[in-house]
Amino acid sequence: MEASERASSGELDPAQVGSFRTYLEHLLAQPGFASRRRGQLLRYLVEQKLAGHADQVTEYGIALDVFERPTSFDPRTEATVRAEMSRLRKSLSEHYEGAGAADPWRILLPARGYVPIMAAQERAPSQTAPAVAVPAPPRRIFLAVALAVVIAAAILSAAYWRSNPGAILSVAVLPFANLTGDPHNDYLSDGVTEQLTDALAQIPTLRVVARTSSFQFKGKNADIRDIGRRLDADAVVEGSVRYVDGKIRLTAQVNRTGNGYHILSRSIEGGMQDLGRLENEMVPPLVASLRPGTVLASRRTPDPQAFDLYLKARAFGGKGTREAFDQAVTLLNQAVEHDPQFADAYASLASAYASGAVNLAPEPLEYARAAKANAAIALRLDPANARAEAAQGLVDSMILLDWSAGERELRRAVELMPQNGPDRNSLGTVLLVRGRFNEAIREQQTAERMDPLMPAVGSAFAYYVARRYDESLEAFVRVRDLHPDLIAIHPLIGAVWQEKHEYEKAMAEYELALPKIPGAVNSRIAMLLAVEGRREGARKKLEELEHPKAGVAVNAFDLAAIYAALGDRDTAFQWLDRAYERRIVWFLKVHPALDPLRGDPRYGKLLKKTGL
Repeated sequence: MEASERASSGELDPAQVGSFRTYLEHLLAQPGFASRRRGQLLRYLVEQKLAGHADQVTEYGIALDVFERPTSFDPRTEATVRAEMSRLRKSLSEHYEGAGAADPWRILLPARGYVPIMAAQERAPSQTAPAVAVPAPPRRIFLAVALAVVIAAAILSAAYWRSNPGAILSVAVLPFANLTGDPHNDYLSDGVTEQLTDALAQIPTLRVVARTSSFQFKGKNADIRDIGRRLDADAVVEGSVRYVDGKIRLTAQVNRTGNGYHILSRSIEGGMQDLGRLENEMVPPLVASLRPGTVLASRRTPDPQAFDLYLKARAFGGKGTREAFDQAVTLLNQAVEHDPQFADAYASLASAYASGAVNLAPEPLEYARAAKANAAIALRLDPANARAEAAQGLVDSMILLDWSAGERELRRAVELMPQNGPDRNSLGTVLLVRGRFNEAIREQQTAERMDPLMPAVGSAFAYYVARRYDESLEAFVRVRDLHPDLIAIHPLIGAVWQEKHEYEKAMAEYELALPKIPGAVNSRIAMLLAVEGRREGARKKLEELEHPKAGVAVNAFDLAAIYAALGDRDTAFQWLDRAYERRIVWFLKVHPALDPLRGDPRYGKLLKKTGL
C-alpha cells in the first residue's frame, strides 16, 4: 500500500509501528483511560487493527474477548459494548481537546464503527525554517474516508462472529512443572519460568503478570478460566522440564483462558547441559504466538555450568533473609568465574547487592559500591540489560542519594522491560520521596496491575504520603478485606487514622497487630501517645525502642519522628543525622511524621545534604 493510501485509511507504515506503540502506552497511562475496561477496549481495537484483523472485529467479538461476556451475549438486547464505545470516544475527544492537544498521534473512532484510525500529527515547523503554507485537505475528503470506514464496519458487524481468538492483551507464565523425577530440580523449572517471564516482559504492549502472583498457582490443578479471572490474564503459558532417554526436554504451550483455545504447543530437546540454549530457542515461538511480528533481541547462551549456578541463585531471590542473600551471592560469583561473559549473572549480583544495601546491610555504602561495580560489568557486556540498570538506579537514588541519576536509570530499566513490576515499583518510590506524587501513584498502580494477587499497598502508601488520607484509607481497607490474614496492614491503617485525628481508631488498629509484629507497631504507638500529649507513656516506649533486645536494630528515622512529636527537636535531628549515616532518610522530604520539623533551619540543611 502506498503511503498516501495508508494515510487516508488510517493504516500505519511499518516503520511507524514502534513509535505508535510507544505512544499508545503513554496514552493508556493518562487519567482519562485509567478505567481498566476503557483501556482494554482501546488496546484491543488498536491491536486488532495493527494485526490486520480489523475485518474480524464485531460487537459480539468485543463482548466476549474484552468484557468476558458469555457466549449467550445478544448485541440486540445488551448495550455493554455500545456504552463502552461511547465512553471511549468521549475520553479520546476530551484528551485531544485538552492535555493531548500536542500529542504526536491521534486515534479516531468512527461514530458507528469499531475500526480506529491512527494518524501521525505533523510537528510545528521550527523557527529557523521558512514557513510553508500547506492547504488543509478538503473536509469532504476526510468525511468520505470516515464514511467509508463506518459503512465497512457496519457491514462487518452484521457478519457472524468468527472463531479467531483475537489479540492477547495480557499473559501469565505459570510455574513450569518439574517432571525430572527429582524434587531438588525445582530450581530448573522455576528458573525457566522466571526467564520466560522476563523475556515476555520486554514487549511493551503485552501485560505480563508478575512472578509473585503467577507462582501462587504452583502445584495447583486450578481451572484455566479461574486462573485467567484471578490474574486478569487473557492467556497462560504452561510447560514442563523433564529428562527423556538421557536428554532434557522443554515443553511449553499457550492457551486462552476464556475458552481454552489452544494457540501453541512446542517441545525442544537437547543434551543434559543444554537448558540455557533450549530456553533461548523457546522464546521466539512464544513471542510469535502472542505478538505476531514482534522480534526480541537474541540472547547469548551462557556456559552450561554457569547457567545452572545462576538458576540455583535465582531460587534464593525474594526471600529477603541474610542467609538467602549470602547463598545467592556465593552461587553468582561461582557462575561468573565459570563464564566471565555472563551478563545476566553480573546483573543478578548487582540486584542482590542493591537489595542488600537497602534492606540488610550494616554498611550500605559498601554494598552500593558492589552493586555499581557488577552493574557496570553487566552493562558493558549487555547494554540493554534491564536488571543491571534497575540495580544501579536503586542504589544511586536510595543509597548514594543521586536522585536524578537513579531516576534516569530506573526509567531506562522500565523502557527495556516495560512489564516488570518491581522496576516500576522502585521508580514509583523514587518519585514519591521526591514529592512527585501523581507520577509516583501512576507507577505504583501500574506495578500493582501486573501483580494482582499481591497486596496493593504501594499506591495506598503513596496516597498517605501525599496527604490524600481518604483515598489512602479506602485503598488500605480494600487490601485488608482482600487479604484478611495480612497483619502488617493494620499499622498502616492506624497511621492514616492518626493523621485524621481519629486517635481511638488508630490505637485499635495498632493493638490488633501488636502481638504479632511488635517491632513495627511500638514506634507507631509511641508517636500516637506523643501526639495525644501522653508524654509519660511515649517516653516509656522510647526507652524500649532506644535499647532493644540483642539482634534487634534501632530505627533512627522512627525515633526522630517520635522526638519530633514530643517537641524535642534537638534530639530529633540527632537521630535524623544517624538515619542519614545509615541511608534511611528516603522519606525525609515527604513523610507526615516529620511535619513538626519543617520550619527548623536544620531541616532545610538536611534536605540539601540528602539531595532532596
